[in-house]
Amino acid sequence: MAKRRQRTEHNTPALSVIEQRNEIFFLLRFYEPFATKTIIVFLIMMVSNSMSLVLPGVIGRLFDTILAYAMTESGWLLIGGMVLLFVVQSVLNYFTSVTLATITQNVLTTLRTTLFAHIIRLPMAYFAEKRVGELLSRVTSDITQIQETFTFTMLQLLRQGIFLVGGTAFILVRSVELTKPVLVCVPILIVVAITLGKKLRAISTKAQDAIAQATTIVEESFQAIESVKSFTNEQHETSRYTSKLNEYVALALRGVRIQSLFVSFILFAAFGGIAGVLGYGVYLVHLKELSIGELISFVMYSFFVAGAMGSFAELYGQIQRTLGASVRVREILSEKAETDDIHQDSSPKLDTISFRNVSFAYPSRPDLTVLNDVTFDICAGERVAFVGESGAGKSTTASLIQRMYTQQSGEILFNNIPVSTLTLAHVRSSIGVVPQDIILFGTTIEDNIRYGKLNASSDDIIRASKTANADEFIAQFPDGMATMVGERGVKLSGGQRQRIAIARAILKNPPILILDEATSSLDSETEHLIQQALDVLMHGRTTVIIAHRLATIRRCDRIFVFKNGRIVQQGTHDELISQSDSYYARLCELQFGRNRNDLQ
Repeated sequence: MAKRRQRTEHNTPALSVIEQRNEIFFLLRFYEPFATKTIIVFLIMMVSNSMSLVLPGVIGRLFDTILAYAMTESGWLLIGGMVLLFVVQSVLNYFTSVTLATITQNVLTTLRTTLFAHIIRLPMAYFAEKRVGELLSRVTSDITQIQETFTFTMLQLLRQGIFLVGGTAFILVRSVELTKPVLVCVPILIVVAITLGKKLRAISTKAQDAIAQATTIVEESFQAIESVKSFTNEQHETSRYTSKLNEYVALALRGVRIQSLFVSFILFAAFGGIAGVLGYGVYLVHLKELSIGELISFVMYSFFVAGAMGSFAELYGQIQRTLGASVRVREILSEKAETDDIHQDSSPKLDTISFRNVSFAYPSRPDLTVLNDVTFDICAGERVAFVGESGAGKSTTASLIQRMYTQQSGEILFNNIPVSTLTLAHVRSSIGVVPQDIILFGTTIEDNIRYGKLNASSDDIIRASKTANADEFIAQFPDGMATMVGERGVKLSGGQRQRIAIARAILKNPPILILDEATSSLDSETEHLIQQALDVLMHGRTTVIIAHRLATIRRCDRIFVFKNGRIVQQGTHDELISQSDSYYARLCELQFGRNRNDLQ
């Protein structure tokens, strides 16, 4: 996997024939549920397109009839037959086009759903290395590229393939000598197609990467729009986007030039061969060895062959671009996802937490140990606090408790059961989190609270909002619970967003709570009310408070003091303040500006 990623992210060399075949089989795999219907449609398409191969012969015979000044009944039958052929072919084309489009849309919906479902189940380590805009581009532009191929290119590929094979067979039957100028071009075209196709696919993959990076810039700029405006960096963001977009355009134009060169060469070779055929055919007509009608039929079949060759250039280029997009999609799907049991676990809830000599480094920074030999036990119903300077390991420990990451060494246990033997659903369904930085979904207040328990009733949601003291400000909105909160909750204040998050945690009703300074964005009066609600919520629950303001943790049963990835002290507030050379006491003095006697 690493080798593959390195290949595609840097020079992006062309795929081998085997890799191309694997990418095609990967995409065709999504057609399996519709295999029978697809095969029937393709068989009908073959019959419909094969009808076109009858026309040159009919037209040739019609011309011979006219030139013989004998427009007899057979001539009118030929015209009637052509009209009937056109009618049948039109009906079949309509049926196959609609049916194939329906199948393709269903297949692409499955592909999009599969990709999104897989991405959303990838571990946090993956998201730490990837930018959201890049992943968004994979779900949108890459799938769109694949869609264009399967809704148009595959149909045309079959049609032109029939014309190429059928047309070649007909002209071979008519005259081997006349066929030579056309067929001599085929091996040359194959060599050119392979050579230019490799370059086109590599450029296409790079272009998809460039548009993904441009999408990332747009996504990040919109998410941080307040920062962009407050620093008056609109022009800077526009320049970043324009630069990346220009890179994409340059790559796209390089691909267009290569494909245009390919098409021009094929048209020159194929139709140059036809010119040779036409000249030689006129000579044979002059010698009475060939009729005018036969020459016309032969030339028309030659145009079928030449047109098919010319269209193959464009179709081949489209397929190469699709294979480039497929590589990116398949790379994501090959990433190991978390288990698919997130919402299926009904095991008894967990309420005790134990760390045994746990060490951890983020996968993106394996040389930097964030936690080093951390050991502690948190009993059921105990209220503990993690304190320490920024970067000391508090939030990382909370992430490990939620199994967002996996420790490199040591052991984590819940209810004395090793976490490695528990499902993600069992662990995460037992934990409720109220983070400091609240991000809400851009739907209604009710939907955001219900996110804590999707099957909750409206009465449950109202009770949760009252417990979190959110009902008062919700009632002030004209739409009440149906109020739209805007993108990331931008229409609500920081305190209102936190109360929504607290109500969501209350609704989930978990045995373990993780509070990341859950009242930090509230005014004094509201903070007091919310603290009362949290006291009710924390009663009888195992609670971990990640504390930045030390005044909020005086009543905790125990306090764990983190420093440089280790727990250097633990105890109650009074015990830690009274210890000599107390690191916790120094933290309190720095924050409150008082000596330890005043803090006791």
